Amino acid sequence: MHYILYESEKDEVKMVQKKASASIHWLAILTIIFVMVSGFLIHRHRAYITEAMHLPFHDVNLQEVEDGLYSAKTYTSFLHLQLEVTVKDHVITDIKVIENAGYDGETARPIINKMIEENKIVVPAVKGAEIGSMVYISCVSTALSPQTKSENEGQNAED
Repeated sequence: MHYILYESEKDEVKMVQKKASASIHWLAILTIIFVMVSGFLIHRHRAYITEAMHLPFHDVNLQEVEDGLYSAKTYTSFLHLQLEVTVKDHVITDIKVIENAGYDGETARPIINKMIEENKIVVPAVKGAEIGSMVYISCVSTALSPQTKSENEGQNAED
């Protein structure tokens, strides 16, 4: 079966084809942009994980930690964290956030309550904020580590 198209119908078909072609081009451009942005975000997230895995994690026995106020800073490319940890009778009684700026800092903050409740430095990470949780754990372990205490004592003696 053959269809005979009049001139006006031919113009209409061409217009529809042009619109479809333009839509396909825009869809292709948007798909490419989406893939590039997704790739960038995945790469950045992996870099954050790698950096967090290389943070210092000290093995601290709370039974050896004396009463006092301990502080530490942990600065990464994605989160700047400074904490003050209070210990009384070998129990973490308070963790005060002095500085918390960057990725995952606020969402990971509830890990402080877990540390105090369980009187442990290493506790399960906050779901959805695993990378920030690692920074908090590293910062608290650094504050309470024997190496940090001897460094702080040396600085206090110089003051």
